[in-house]
Amino acid sequence: MRFALTTAGLATVTLAGTATGASVNFTHDIDRWAGEHSWQIHAGSMSGSIVASQYVSGSLYYAPGSIVSITAFTSYPSTSSHWGTVNGTIDLAAGTYYVAMQDAYGDGWAWNSFVGGLSIGSGSGTVSASSASFSFTVVPAPGAMALLGLAGLAARRRRRD
Repeated sequence: MRFALTTAGLATVTLAGTATGASVNFTHDIDRWAGEHSWQIHAGSMSGSIVASQYVSGSLYYAPGSIVSITAFTSYPSTSSHWGTVNGTIDLAAGTYYVAMQDAYGDGWAWNSFVGGLSIGSGSGTVSASSASFSFTVVPAPGAMALLGLAGLAARRRRRD
């Protein structure tokens, strides 16, 4: 979002990207059978478009064609039932999102005593069989809302003059 004062003295606001959204943190704890994990974020509902997705192949963590930014990856010793933890951010517009999670083998995101999980924003879940889901909501950042309000006031004043 860009804010500028024009030569006429009126405030203007230019919105770019997801100015009315937020960067949402995610954490994915993965069991030793990492290649069985995958998840997708759908806009609105299960039938909504996929805005981010993830899967693991071998020892690599993939987020193909999505807006996911991985900020940290921690791998654990091969003696652990916990394969790794991936942390990152996803830039999402304001709204409700549906997360679909899968385990390709069908035995859940668990190995020995470790149970993996996924947290995105205010929602979280784990897979105990072949699939599970949860929803979460993204609210606009307070600063973005303040600038949008200011733009509305400027536009209103412009119409009166």
